[in-house]
Parts: sequence; structure tokens; C-alpha cells
Amino acid sequence: MKKDVVLLVYGEGGHKAQMKRLYNLMLKANQSKDLLYIGVCENSNTINELYENYTLTPLRDKHNNIRTIFKLPKNILDNIKLLFSLKKKYNVVSVISTGPGISILISLFFKTLGKKIIFIETWSRFETQSMTGKVMYKIADKFYIQNKSLQKYYPKAIYGGLL
Repeated sequence: MKKDVVLLVYGEGGHKAQMKRLYNLMLKANQSKDLLYIGVCENSNTINELYENYTLTPLRDKHNNIRTIFKLPKNILDNIKLLFSLKKKYNVVSVISTGPGISILISLFFKTLGKKIIFIETWSRFETQSMTGKVMYKIADKFYIQNKSLQKYYPKAIYGGLL
């Protein structure tokens, strides 16, 4: 029987810091050993305390748009292969993300399979929406903001305070 897992999708820097805080809060709240947490991140930015970690190929080159255009199709295919592998190996219950853009592909993949998607807009946003947030607001089953000032951009979002 496949193990039930929650995928924690995050990037580097603040995305990772927020996910580490969220993971620690979830561990305190959920004493069940039946639910496992697996990290999916870019650039080997793993959280070592998680049950398992997977690294995705970044979809874009932040420093070179031309390279992005040529590498994008291959990178998308590589990442989709990994997602099928996760689907085959585990019973993914939900996807929780603190960003970045890679969370869109993962969320769309598992949303089509009927899984719950939770997105937390980054704590560094006060007066603007992230590009990922704009898309995830339409995809996520639950969308959280960490600053009340974002309520005007995301009227149906849940204010959860800072992680």
C-alpha cells in the first residue's frame, strides 16, 4: 500500500524559511505518523528533516531569457517525469506551497488528479501580487496571505498571519 504524503513545494531563501516554519507547526499539530511530508524544491535547497526530498529542474534561467526559451520544453518534461514517479510511489494527499513558480506545474498536475492544493503567498508581499500568487489564486483550494494589505488583491484569501 502506498504511503500518504503531503508535498511541500518551495524555493530558496524566504520560500524555504517559510516552509521550514510551516513544517514545524504542522508537526506539532499532527502527531500521526501515518502522514509523511516530502519536500519538492529547486536547486537542491532541501529541508533535511523531511521524510524525503526531491529536486526539480528550474523552469527558467533567471539570468538569461534566451537560455530559458531553449531549455523550457526539456525542463518541463523532466519535471513531469518526476511528478509521475511521485504519483506512482506515493498517495499524494495534498500539495502545499510557499512559491516559487515551479509550484504552478506541480499544483496543476495534482489538481487534475483531484488532490487538494494549498498556497501561501510569500511574507515579503505587502502592496503587490507575485506572479505565482496571481496564478495560484485561481488554482488553489485554499489560498493564504501573510499580510492583511493583500486582501484587496485576493479578496477570497485567508489571512493567516506571518509564519
